[in-house]
Amino acid sequence: MKCSEIRNHITDYVLEELAPELQIQVNEHLAVCDDCRGEVQHAEAVIATFRDSARFRPAPDVYRKIAEQVRALKSEHSRLFGLPRNLVFAFGAFLLGIVITRSVDSIVMNVSEPSGIEVRQESPRKAPFSDTVEFYSVPAKNLARI
Repeated sequence: MKCSEIRNHITDYVLEELAPELQIQVNEHLAVCDDCRGEVQHAEAVIATFRDSARFRPAPDVYRKIAEQVRALKSEHSRLFGLPRNLVFAFGAFLLGIVITRSVDSIVMNVSEPSGIEVRQESPRKAPFSDTVEFYSVPAKNLARI
């Protein structure tokens, strides 16, 4: 392994969190490289210092101040026009959908009738036992637009 690759794994090596194969490779490199061995010793000293030190505990009023700021930010961002923000956005999306649907409908329905279509009405034949089905004819103005 190269020194640059070893430097990426130094902390995991010191904390003994490397995979066994990778740990073998790091050990082999440390056996021949004095620079990397020095960096590992430095990392071990830093980590040992933190392990031996007393745990830092902030004053109780620090937690209270943090909680107040979180509540203030949450209430400030969760309302829009005095209503929950999600409700306002949902209503806006609903109105936008209606506007778009109405616009598309008005564009589609304003298509002029094609010229050159002839509509004929024929009187129904009265043949007994006919093998065809006859439909009632309807004036063209009552037909639905397609």
